Amino acid sequence: MRYVYRHGAHELTLFWAAPTAAEVAGLRDADVEVGLFSHGPAAFLLYKVKNVCEWSDASFNVHLVPEGERELPEEAPGDRARLKLTLVDAEDGIVRARRILSLDKVMTQALRHAMREQAAAPFNRLIYDAAVQEVHARYQDSDALALVAEVVEPALG
Repeated sequence: MRYVYRHGAHELTLFWAAPTAAEVAGLRDADVEVGLFSHGPAAFLLYKVKNVCEWSDASFNVHLVPEGERELPEEAPGDRARLKLTLVDAEDGIVRARRILSLDKVMTQALRHAMREQAAAPFNRLIYDAAVQEVHARYQDSDALALVAEVVEPALG
């Protein structure tokens, strides 16, 4: 998976080997929940697609995006950010499903705040990698991470 913020939207791209017709249909239509957990320089976008995939997570830091491509969210309080969800067949690279969701106002501001804090802080890849490893060692799986997330909200389609 890959999570980035660009072109004014949050983008979550899932790379699944040979997704089934039910998975493709689910990514297009099923209820989606998102969450945010932060630990030092690492933040984790959590996502769950009803009847398609259980909680999963994508770690991120804005400094991992090349400087020339780096953007920060600009949404004002009360705005709802967009989440572009894309399913790519990892075997052939073909996009199997695409959808745009609206994030809750609280989630929108939580992501904006986390990314702005990351951008303002110095970045060290070794410290980031250690933070990601520490979270994965501390929490058994993404379900456990979702239970302690700062924010968990439904995304609106």
